[in-house]
Amino acid sequence: MNSFPMEVGRVVLSRAGRDQGHCFVIVDVIDENYVAIANGCQRKVDNPKKKKIKHLVAKPELFEEIREKIFSKKRIFDCEVRNKLDAIGYQEALLPRKEG
Repeated sequence: MNSFPMEVGRVVLSRAGRDQGHCFVIVDVIDENYVAIANGCQRKVDNPKKKKIKHLVAKPELFEEIREKIFSKKRIFDCEVRNKLDAIGYQEALLPRKEG
């Protein structure tokens, strides 16, 4: 079991599926089994991936600014999520973005 709670704004690492080994940010808690995740690259904030909690590992990082924006119904941009993940060293887990 994870020592960190699965909450909005938490950084998580996927440990199963096509996105195994990639880092994401939780943008919504759907129920006790599922969350919606995005990383601004493969999974955009406007189209997050529904993922089972048991397939994720919670990291100690929590993005308070993103969390506050979600709760206050403000728009979150993909570049914000990418920059936050890059700032804490998880950018190498992201695939290169397609240009054009």
